[in-house]
Amino acid sequence: MKTKLRRFVSILSAMVSMILCAFPAFADDTVTKNDLSSVKWNIVSKSSDIPHFTDVYNCFSSTISKTDNYIAVYGKKSDGTSETNILYFDPTAIAYYSFTNNQFLFGSNYEYDSQRFLFKFDSSDNKTESVGYGGWSVTKPSGFQKPKCRALINLNDYVQTSVKVYFHTKIYDFDNLENELDPNAPSTPFTVDYSPALSEGMSRKGTLVAPGASNDGQEIESNGLNVRVTLTDEFIKLRDSYDELKDYTYEFVCYITTSPPEKSSYEESVKNAVYTSLDYGKYMYTTSGVVDDVTDDNKESTEWIKAEGINAGYIIGKGGSVKNVTINLENLDSSQFTADTKLYIVVYGRLTSLSVPTPDYFDLDNQGYLCNQGSLNTKQIVTVNADPETGEGTDVVMPDYYCVTSTAFNYKDYPEYKPKIFKNGAEMDTNKPFTDYLDKKLTPDYMYDYDMDKNGESGLAPDDFEKYEEQKNLDKNFGSVDFGLDSIKSVFDGSSDFFKFLTASIGILPTTFLTILISFFVVMLAICVVKWVLK
Repeated sequence: MKTKLRRFVSILSAMVSMILCAFPAFADDTVTKNDLSSVKWNIVSKSSDIPHFTDVYNCFSSTISKTDNYIAVYGKKSDGTSETNILYFDPTAIAYYSFTNNQFLFGSNYEYDSQRFLFKFDSSDNKTESVGYGGWSVTKPSGFQKPKCRALINLNDYVQTSVKVYFHTKIYDFDNLENELDPNAPSTPFTVDYSPALSEGMSRKGTLVAPGASNDGQEIESNGLNVRVTLTDEFIKLRDSYDELKDYTYEFVCYITTSPPEKSSYEESVKNAVYTSLDYGKYMYTTSGVVDDVTDDNKESTEWIKAEGINAGYIIGKGGSVKNVTINLENLDSSQFTADTKLYIVVYGRLTSLSVPTPDYFDLDNQGYLCNQGSLNTKQIVTVNADPETGEGTDVVMPDYYCVTSTAFNYKDYPEYKPKIFKNGAEMDTNKPFTDYLDKKLTPDYMYDYDMDKNGESGLAPDDFEKYEEQKNLDKNFGSVDFGLDSIKSVFDGSSDFFKFLTASIGILPTTFLTILISFFVVMLAICVVKWVLK
C-alpha cells in the first residue's frame, strides 16, 4: 500500500507540474534609466562648444591622445572665475558619473593612470594657471570590479547652469554600476498623469464624501477618465534658454489600446485601438498632398494611400505647460474586448514649433502624422546661436517623437456604448477612416498602402484594393506554418514562433473556459489515478 501511495503522490506531483508548465510564465520588462536628463548642467554635442577646449587639449595632447578617451568640462564659479577641464581615462579605466554626489569618477588598475587636466581663468577670461590633478580616493560601492576607485571632479564647485560637458568616452552610473549612460539620449519632454489612478478592476461607482454638504454620502457614478500631459521642467528650461526654441512645444495623440506599442509596434498598437480621443478614426486615406486636396472638385485621377495612424493632435499652447484630455467611457465600445482584457492609454507626441504653420492633417511626404512611425522615442538636433555667415552654432538635442504608455487597467463594468458625434452630425466609428465623414465624398480611382508604395507597386481600383487587403490579412494570419522549432527546448524557452502562437492562443481563451477545462482535466486524471491505486 505504501508503494502505491508513493506512486500516487509522485503522479499527483507530476500532474501539478504538467498543468503549471502548460501555461508559459509572463514577466514584465524592466527598464533601466540610462539617460542624464535629470542633471542640472548642460550636455553639448561638439568639443568646440567647450570654451578653450583646443588650448587645453593641445597642451596635454601627449597624454590624452594615447587613448582619446576623455570628458571635457567647462564651468564658472560663483566668483566669476572659470575652468576648462579634460578628464583623461587610461585604457584600463572605466569612467563613472555619480548622480548622488554630482561627480565624475574612474575605476582602474592603478591609482593615478587617469587624470584631470585644466586651465583656470579669471573673471575677464584671462588664463591664470594650467595644472593636472590625480583626483581623490572614494569608497568603492558594492560589486566594484576595479582595485582603485577615485573621483576626478566635483561639479558642485561650479554654477550648475554654466556647466557644459562633452563626452568622448563611455560613461557608467556609479550608483548602478552595470548601467551604461547615454549622454545623447533624449530627455523626458513630458509626463502623463491619470485621474482616477489606473489599476485593474476599477469601479465607476462610489460614495461622495463631502462633510457638511447636502449630498454627502450620495452614491455617484463617473464615466470620465482624465489624462493630463505636462511638459517637464527640463524641457521648459531648455526651451526658455534659447530664442530659437521659444515656440517649441508638443503635439500629441491619445488613445486606448489592447496592445502597448513597447511590446508590439506603434502600427499594431493603433490597429488594436478601442478608443481614440479625437474626432477621427484610426486611419485615413490621403493623396500625395494634404487631405483637404481630395475634397477639391477636379477631374484628375486621384490616388489615395491608407495611412494607419491617428491623424490629428492636441497641442500644448504657446508658453503653456499643461494640456488636459477627458476620456468619456461611454464612447469606448467594450464589445471589442472581454471583461478581463487589459487596456492601456497611449500618449504619443512629437516636437513641433508653433512659429511654423502646419496643416491639420499631414501628407505622405511628412510620413502621415504619427502614421507607421518606426521609433517610439527619437531625438532631433536643433542648432541655436547660429553665426549669420557660417550658419554654425550650438547643437541642442531635443526629444522628437516621444511615447508614454500607462500601466494596464480595466473596469469591473463599462457604461452603455454611445458613439461620438462627428462635426457634421454623423456618428463616429473608430474603425472607419475619417475621410468617410468629409462633407464632399470622393471615390479614388486608385488606392494603395505603405507596403505597395515601398515596393513601387501601382495602385489598385477600390474593389481590388479591398480584396488585396483581405488576402494580406489571410497571409499574415495563416500564410506560414513554420514555427521555428530548432529543438524541443525551443518549444518552451520563448525563442520559437510556436511558443508565441501557444501563448497567444491561450491568452485569447476566456478565463471561465480555462477554469472549467483545467478542473475537468484534474478531476479525470484524479479518477484514473485513484482507480489505478485501488486496483
